[in-house]
Amino acid sequence: MKSSLAKEMELLAEIAEIKRIYSAIETSLLKSTPGCLVVTSSVPGEGKTIMVGGLAAIAARQGDKRVLAVDLNWYAPALHTYFGLDLKFDVDTLMRGKSIVDLVQSTGLNNLDILAATQATQNEPESAGNLHVHGTEIMRQACEAYDFVVVDTCAIFPTNRRMMDPVTFSKDADGVALVVSTNTTPRSQVRRARIALETAGANVLGVIVNQWKNPIV
Repeated sequence: MKSSLAKEMELLAEIAEIKRIYSAIETSLLKSTPGCLVVTSSVPGEGKTIMVGGLAAIAARQGDKRVLAVDLNWYAPALHTYFGLDLKFDVDTLMRGKSIVDLVQSTGLNNLDILAATQATQNEPESAGNLHVHGTEIMRQACEAYDFVVVDTCAIFPTNRRMMDPVTFSKDADGVALVVSTNTTPRSQVRRARIALETAGANVLGVIVNQWKNPIV
């Protein structure tokens, strides 16, 4: 049975603009299978998590792909809340070599699963310091089990020793999309974020402009 939140994500997949964004991303990735897309932003609050949910829902609706949305924003996880799910495993479970296939949760939407963030990472600064090394391994396992993987991350700035830095593992994805909130995020921050990603070797597909109808103030 679908949760009300899952139904909202399904409705989001109907929005024409989200469909166009997904189509552009799919073309940029040359429709490779499996494909791995990282979605990040220069600063917090730009709407990347809802974008991840919408893109994953649209990809799943194509009917020919098994899709996994992954939350690697362990410092401040939110993706699970959009689908009415819980954080069900901790860092130790993952570090013991548990397969992510055993940890994913069904969203109630056809072909779409979620790998939620771990529990209580934000309260474990010592162990969280090395967690970024798991990002590549998680994406590798995800691509072995699914046809399309879309990854939610923390913002690139400000940096925090307890966060899983998206710059360190984005180079291992097939592409990266940078979400920008129009009339809110300084262009200098967006430029810094893009330079950081490209310097690390990430394939930056482009910028997704969010809230573009907001008035200029």
